[in-house]
Amino acid sequence: MRLLAWDTSSKTGALVALEWDPGLKSGWEGVRLIGEWTLNVDLTHSERLLWGIHQLLESARWRIGDVDIFGVGVGPGSFTGLRIGVTTARTLARTLKKPLIRISSLAALARPAALWLSAQATKSKERTVLVATTDACKGELFSLLGNAKSMADCVSMAEGDSAGLWKRGVDERVLAPDDLMKAVKRKLVEAGVKSQWAVIGEGRRRYPDFWARLPKARQLRLPDCFSDHVQGRYLGLLAWEAVQAGLMAEPLTVHPRYLRVSDAEIKLKAGLLPAGPTRGEV
Repeated sequence: MRLLAWDTSSKTGALVALEWDPGLKSGWEGVRLIGEWTLNVDLTHSERLLWGIHQLLESARWRIGDVDIFGVGVGPGSFTGLRIGVTTARTLARTLKKPLIRISSLAALARPAALWLSAQATKSKERTVLVATTDACKGELFSLLGNAKSMADCVSMAEGDSAGLWKRGVDERVLAPDDLMKAVKRKLVEAGVKSQWAVIGEGRRRYPDFWARLPKARQLRLPDCFSDHVQGRYLGLLAWEAVQAGLMAEPLTVHPRYLRVSDAEIKLKAGLLPAGPTRGEV
């Protein structure tokens, strides 16, 4: 089986190609990482996503028709980036009659730290509250919050008729910094007096005054090798887990997970957009 997946939820995009024996039912050891790319864009992913897909296919010596399953990060994140990434995935999967996997962009961001913290917890018995966060602009942060061990088992939330793979107690929301800090403190209380907290993602550099409100003595510093952006291999890992769980979807049922309405929708509802052909003017 061959899988090609990408995430465009931020300016740093991730692409990955995986391959495994179709008879493999479990065991990550049987999966081969064929290639992964990181794409940094100045404007939008419309400039480089298809180029990146082509380059990854060339390096793997695959044709686009050789791909059995497509995967895509559905957010939350940049409205424009998500539209480009999800639309590209829907189009290719639909045209080639292949299934599509939905992946939480924040779960992919959190996965390397969640796996490492879970291993540490097995040794120390201490619980760690993990925050994966990206800048949502408008004075808000996209955040994934929960126990690290639980977060290590999250792939995508159920939406509508589409099943998901998500652990209870892990929350994916868009929050003002003050509300996020309050949520982290509540999680720390629930986790017990010996609990710690850790944060990953570009959002950790935003609003430093608010992050300073959390107990510094209980902060666990993550190793520098953990990136603040989605890494291709962990995006692929989540996609593979979704395949094993039977979460493959018909392409047109996969949509971006924005968590909030766009500026255009707000203006439309408020009557602030000018009249045009699609709104009654001939």
